[in-house]
Amino acid sequence: MLKNIALTNFTAFADADFDFSKGINVIIGANSVGKSHLLKLGYTLCSAKYEERIPDRTIPFKGEDWVGKKLLNVFNVEKVGRLVRRKQGLSVCECAAEFYTGNGEMTFSFSTGAQYKVKDYQNTTPESGKPPICIPPKELLSIYPGLAQAIEDRELAFDHVYYDLCKHLSRKPLRGKRLAAIADMLDPIEKDVLGGGRFYEENGHFFFARNALGNLEAPLVAEGLCKVGMLAHLLRNGSLMQQGTLFWDEPESNLNPQLLRLVAKAIFNLAGHGIQIVVATHSLFLMREIELLNRTRKGDVRFFGLTESDDRVRVSQGHLFEEIDTGQSLV
Repeated sequence: MLKNIALTNFTAFADADFDFSKGINVIIGANSVGKSHLLKLGYTLCSAKYEERIPDRTIPFKGEDWVGKKLLNVFNVEKVGRLVRRKQGLSVCECAAEFYTGNGEMTFSFSTGAQYKVKDYQNTTPESGKPPICIPPKELLSIYPGLAQAIEDRELAFDHVYYDLCKHLSRKPLRGKRLAAIADMLDPIEKDVLGGGRFYEENGHFFFARNALGNLEAPLVAEGLCKVGMLAHLLRNGSLMQQGTLFWDEPESNLNPQLLRLVAKAIFNLAGHGIQIVVATHSLFLMREIELLNRTRKGDVRFFGLTESDDRVRVSQGHLFEEIDTGQSLV
């Protein structure tokens, strides 16, 4: 679980500091202010923390190589140096992160000339935490067959958020006591948002099963339902778990307002069961829904507003919606 990220000269951010809550974190702003970049970086940091602390690793973890390669794949760039904030001359990006699970800090840096690795990697956090999950704006269930292999073989130029998610989706569902233990998280999503239906995988293809419809191939199901279906399936197969972090980019994409209201409730429910949520959104409607829920449920919510001013991105943050600048009209 992320506690803080401090950045210097990373993509759109000249100098920025983000304090995350253990519960729900909502990042909002216009296009090109770095919302998705922040989400992908947070995902990379949590992945590195988890990977390094896996016991009995068969391959030694080399932080400078692993983080550099992960940044290349997640951001889908030719070299790490392309992630340094653009300006004349040589520049250096510095990144530092703290986590709620274990005291300590992860730090590294890289310059505009960096190719495939970062420099000065250090991780003093003693615990591994849980593997993070990142859901991109596009749903994957309808294009799942063969996607991971095609990305691995470089036949498709998808970034590795999609590749990693395919790997998580491929896991077999939980059964028995392990499935019953997550019922309070899973059931509200499948009953309320998916109308009592659920997605399942068979022979490399995803299907949607609901009594009134029978079994439908995922490409025949509305994209909004497929997006929520991914979330439910990640819970059902144990990929998304308590004390882990979910990064979700544009959950509002292709969802009607009624479904979005139910998704906001699902986000609150997951956070209440110990999953850290980091959402990047364009939707003031989603932010307002979360704010209204927070007034009645008193959750641990933090808002981040990203705005562009004087050729730099400025960050406002707080526990109340009114404390941030979204750069958008509320009308």
